[in-house]
Amino acid sequence: MGGVFSIIEDNHIHHINNKQNLAGAEIGGIKMHAAIDVIIRRNHIHNCTRGIWLDWQAQGTRVTGNLFHHNCLPDDFTDCEKAYNSVGEDLFIEVSHGPTLVDHNLMLSDRSLKLATQGVALVHNLICGSLVSVGIGTDNGAPIIPSPRYTPYHVHHGTQIAGFMTILHGDMKFYNNIFIQKKIRSCMKALSELMESDGNMWDNCNMITGTSPYDEYPTFEQWKKNFEGYCGMGSDVGDLYYEHLPVWASGNCYFNGARPWKKESDAFSDTENTVSISLEQKDDGWYLHTNLYDFLPENRDGIISTETLGIAFEPEQKYENPDGSPIIFNQDFSGEHRDVLTCAGPFINKESASRKVF
Repeated sequence: MGGVFSIIEDNHIHHINNKQNLAGAEIGGIKMHAAIDVIIRRNHIHNCTRGIWLDWQAQGTRVTGNLFHHNCLPDDFTDCEKAYNSVGEDLFIEVSHGPTLVDHNLMLSDRSLKLATQGVALVHNLICGSLVSVGIGTDNGAPIIPSPRYTPYHVHHGTQIAGFMTILHGDMKFYNNIFIQKKIRSCMKALSELMESDGNMWDNCNMITGTSPYDEYPTFEQWKKNFEGYCGMGSDVGDLYYEHLPVWASGNCYFNGARPWKKESDAFSDTENTVSISLEQKDDGWYLHTNLYDFLPENRDGIISTETLGIAFEPEQKYENPDGSPIIFNQDFSGEHRDVLTCAGPFINKESASRKVF
């Protein structure tokens, strides 16, 4: 647990494991176990075959204000069999109970989030890649006796172990994010088809961005209703304590065919316009180019805070600062102040989005 209570900021991390000389586990631009109260902010992470990997015991972790792009297979990579277990994504969170807070990031790779975990809140991100490993990848694959991965969680803002529990999946919160479907590159399409035919227990072939991988997960009201009148012995036979945890979603926007969670009541889906998005490297840094703000609805979303997000299920801990103080998401990626009503995504307007991003 040597990385606990760390701040990792203002780094340029790039071209990690592109040759795939070492495939498989433990590889990423940043790889940490037990990222307890760790803040990862304002980093530029690109051309890695995994940007950040938070593995086991991510609790009180915050990933904020980072620029991610090209963190999947390079265009000229053709050996899909070799790349099978290290496809890459911007952020991989594995078998943790949270709370893990992911806010105000630009996640522009083909696959943005690998979520074999629970207890994550995503707030004001720009997400152009898919969500994968939802509901899978959290057992040890024992051939004879099933061995779900009992992983530890800790006392709040400390390293003492409070308990061990399996991952039920869910307990996910999506607020004020923008999802933009990218054109699927040929190398990723070929790999997706290979994974679909093989049925990998650790990953899956989803290449569609948006929250739809959680379509079969309950709302909080649905989940809570399961336990009305339920008292164990004498109740109807069932596995209520092993079902997926609920999902919350509000204020999210979807473009270019990105798909919302089917239970999201206020999702904004633009099915008429095509959003373009690209990065340009100039002499003084990197800039984002997009027509997104020609179509993005303005001033429809409220300010999100620690109070809005509630607690992560297993550790019963709030999404808050390491010192226990609350967070109010009232500043955008560029440091501009948000009004009482704001728009989705990491920038408050076109002007803010046009500034240097790294």
